[in-house]
Amino acid sequence: MVEDGLMQDEKIFVFHIRVQDGVPQFLHPLAGTLEWIDRLKKNSLEGRYGAEPRLESINLFKEELQEILKKAIRRWAADRWFPERFILAALSFLLAYFFFSYVIRDPIPVIDELVLAFLSGILTFRGLARRYEAREEVVSLTKELQERIDRIRFEESALIRNVEALLEEWEASSFDNLLDRWRRGEKLAINPDDFEEAQGLLFALECRFSEKERRRFLKELEKGSLGKKRKGQQRDLSYLFLYHLLLRSLS
Repeated sequence: MVEDGLMQDEKIFVFHIRVQDGVPQFLHPLAGTLEWIDRLKKNSLEGRYGAEPRLESINLFKEELQEILKKAIRRWAADRWFPERFILAALSFLLAYFFFSYVIRDPIPVIDELVLAFLSGILTFRGLARRYEAREEVVSLTKELQERIDRIRFEESALIRNVEALLEEWEASSFDNLLDRWRRGEKLAINPDDFEEAQGLLFALECRFSEKERRRFLKELEKGSLGKKRKGQQRDLSYLFLYHLLLRSLS
């Protein structure tokens, strides 16, 4: 979640960003997690762009989201029926152990029975996962969320146009310039109508970088050591700088 309680659970924003090299990038908070499934079930999914995106870029991005969805659905199904799978796998282990212990005699007791019983439990556990993924409830949920992804509509955004211009400027400038902007307490001028969208962008950037990366970058900004580290990563530095500038501006 966005720090300081800035994220509102109403819309899920995804952003098409085009900067100096012309290669489009997408910022989004979506991941193959149980939390994402719950969010997507409850909230609308909306796209924003500055420079108009190419249709093939949008289609490739949707395919990427579909792959993320598949991973999330598998985890959702695994979590949903985990107790049942665990119990049945344990029963399979016990049955296999007693079968190989008392029905099939061998010169090496215990060890091979445990190995075979363990394999039986693992195969049962994994096999049940695939079976539960084929249930009508899972298939129906998958279809519903796939359709939501297919229906994402990208709309032009003044905020993202400004962000693209800033990113292009920052990537062409020195690290010292970024430090100077930070020390002056610079903030982004955000139109009140774009406040929710700016929150969504902040959340997408937060999901792009780990908390450790964000905290480390902030320390570098405050110490004035940004220009001495991590050369050759201007894009990530610009996104991290945008994150902290947005956080400051929305506070």
